[in-house]
Amino acid sequence: MAEAEPARIPAFCTQCRSRCGCDALVADGELVGIEPRPEHPSGAKLCPKGRAAPELVHHPDRLTRPLRRTAPKGAADPGWRPISWDEALDEIAGRLGAIRDAHGAEQVAFSVTTPSGTHMSDGIAWVERFIRGFGSPNTIYSTEICNWHKDVASRFTYGWDIGTPDFAESDLMLLWGWNPAATWLARSVEIQKALKRGAKLIVVDPRPTLYARHAECWLRVRPGTDQALALGLAHLMLEGGGFDAAFARHWTNGPFLVRDDTGRFLRQSDLEAGGSEAILLAAPADDAGERLLRYDAAAGRWLDPAEDAALFARQSVRTAQGAVACASALQRFADAAAEWPPARAAETTGVPEEAMRQAAALLAESRRTAYYAWNGIGQSVTAAQTDRALSILYGLTGCYGRAGGNVPGGAAAFNDISGQELLSDAQRAKALGLAERPLGPGRSGWVTARDVYRAVLQGDPYPVRMLVSFGGNLLSAQPDGAQALAAFQALDFHVHVDFFENASAAHADILLPAATSWEREGLRAGFDNSLEGLRRVQLRPAVVPPVGEARSDVDIVMQLSEKLGMDALMFGGDSDAGHDHMLAPAGLTVAALRARPEGVELPGVVRREPYRDAGFPTPTRRLEIYSEALREADQPPLPRLDPGALEPEAPDAAFPLRLGCAKSLIYCHSQHRNIAALRRRAPDPMLEMAPETAAACDLSDGDWALVETRAGRFAARVKLAPDCAPDSVFAQHGWTVPLEGIAGAPAFAANMNAAVPTDRTDPISGSIPMRAGWCALRRLTPGGG
Repeated sequence: MAEAEPARIPAFCTQCRSRCGCDALVADGELVGIEPRPEHPSGAKLCPKGRAAPELVHHPDRLTRPLRRTAPKGAADPGWRPISWDEALDEIAGRLGAIRDAHGAEQVAFSVTTPSGTHMSDGIAWVERFIRGFGSPNTIYSTEICNWHKDVASRFTYGWDIGTPDFAESDLMLLWGWNPAATWLARSVEIQKALKRGAKLIVVDPRPTLYARHAECWLRVRPGTDQALALGLAHLMLEGGGFDAAFARHWTNGPFLVRDDTGRFLRQSDLEAGGSEAILLAAPADDAGERLLRYDAAAGRWLDPAEDAALFARQSVRTAQGAVACASALQRFADAAAEWPPARAAETTGVPEEAMRQAAALLAESRRTAYYAWNGIGQSVTAAQTDRALSILYGLTGCYGRAGGNVPGGAAAFNDISGQELLSDAQRAKALGLAERPLGPGRSGWVTARDVYRAVLQGDPYPVRMLVSFGGNLLSAQPDGAQALAAFQALDFHVHVDFFENASAAHADILLPAATSWEREGLRAGFDNSLEGLRRVQLRPAVVPPVGEARSDVDIVMQLSEKLGMDALMFGGDSDAGHDHMLAPAGLTVAALRARPEGVELPGVVRREPYRDAGFPTPTRRLEIYSEALREADQPPLPRLDPGALEPEAPDAAFPLRLGCAKSLIYCHSQHRNIAALRRRAPDPMLEMAPETAAACDLSDGDWALVETRAGRFAARVKLAPDCAPDSVFAQHGWTVPLEGIAGAPAFAANMNAAVPTDRTDPISGSIPMRAGWCALRRLTPGGG
């Protein structure tokens, strides 16, 4: 008898940001394969991680029961003892409640793994809702070195996030510090489609990535100098008139006059007592002399014709206190950009003047430019202002919101169930690090690991007594490993939820087995590989039952909520009720989606140019070239660059090479190195460099090298990459497993984050120089010496 064909179940993969549509192949209750689903908007291809899903789900090392530590903290063997779920949840809830009642919910910190690169993407809203409902403002989310700049810092300029690039209608694409061929396959497919129909491509990357090699213009920037490059390109566009002047005049705050003395916008109330708060603008001088125009920021409307506004202006204005020198916001930005003329920008960034002029010309010519930027600019001590410089550069094209540009929003409205409203202002104000970075991720309750370690070890500004981690591996994801280990041992109680016992989980008091996304339902309200993909809403079924006693993150927080008396905040412990609330504005229900496991298409489309209704959602209702919000927080209102801020540390003879890092297609963060099919593809951590860089260090392809910085050291294997940025090397983070190529090497020998200094951070976001450090290399022998 012929063997029965496996059942095909429509699904989508959550292993990385791509969320590729697929068919899950199931036979005899086991996941046996994952295949692309071409009819799905993100289903054209699958990466090796997705195809390895069966090996992940049925891995012999999966956690299958709750475990309780019996050995003292710090012991080499935790002495895990299996316990029941009731015993585990009762103890965890009891500890949570006791600390909340005696000391305050802020003295419990949480750690949540990234939804951009793990199965957490299905449950993140529920886990955050539980944390905020519990009252803790302290979640280690690593957003300051991940998505925060493109998703939140961009709001200082646009009021919205970076938006979804409309590659389907673009005639020019700009990829800046982002390699979708390795990190977002579904978007990579969209880029390939655009290239085939003739769209042009600019790539900013120090490495010769797939798209760098195929770009019309490749800007091989030195690691950590992206802000100088963005300002240099902006200077060329402004100097040559290659920007959208009409958009700048009507839809940015570029024409608004800024006072020299206070750094605030000039307002009608400055001219006369009792005057309105209308912002004033210069107009070209006429026979009667210089004129001032008025704009009502509260209403987002012009009180005088916008077309009369002068974009570039310097003017002395007589106020109630006397004459005040002013300049337009765009003039001030142009002055900041002019500090980076081509010669200086080329010397700093390593990008030839001719290449910069070519890129500026392409940006000036295109009316449909889409861009994307991510970790390449988000992991440095100038990350927030680098994002500002890039956002303003893009704003000058006039393409934000336009067809073929970056479009914010979705195809329908959905209710947010992540519980932002559940965290009181009083609790929100207690977020660790918020006093130092009041505009940073702490506003949303996302804190840095090092701030939590300080609170645990020093009680500063108050003690943190308990840590609950939903996935993640702090010992790998973050630097400061010694502080992390000390903090883990100092905690009163530590809980970790995961698929496997990783390096950080080994220090927990209770270890809970998590179900993978293939073992539970998952709701996705839009697939943002494209604007068309945003119309797809899908409820992925559980394609196989959980292994052993594993439970989903959602089930775990629901059960903890009930024990803590919080179930009313969690829709009565009914995830269907919560999802129905989320879906209601779009006219959908969980029941309707269960009947259509392949997903449904929303009737609406993503609206272009949404600012035409009520302006941009910024304080001035315009795209903000000049930010009063930043100025009021004692941060630069313009991304003017002090050259001294470019370097996370001064280069010297001891550390002559720039150290960056890059993601791998095979692995995501510290995951997957225990998956045999993937480890065979990439058995060792790679250290990419140009052949001439290797030769200068007496290294050859395949050699083991020791990478040393002033903060630490790690081992990696040399991989020659012709055309890589000279005098720079690029490692891979996430290696906390024994190395196969160095006998006797400890598991953390290849952990690049052990060599990342954290004494200097981005003053707004708290980002650290994971892609912009300095190092030295020396050869290691196969035996490890």
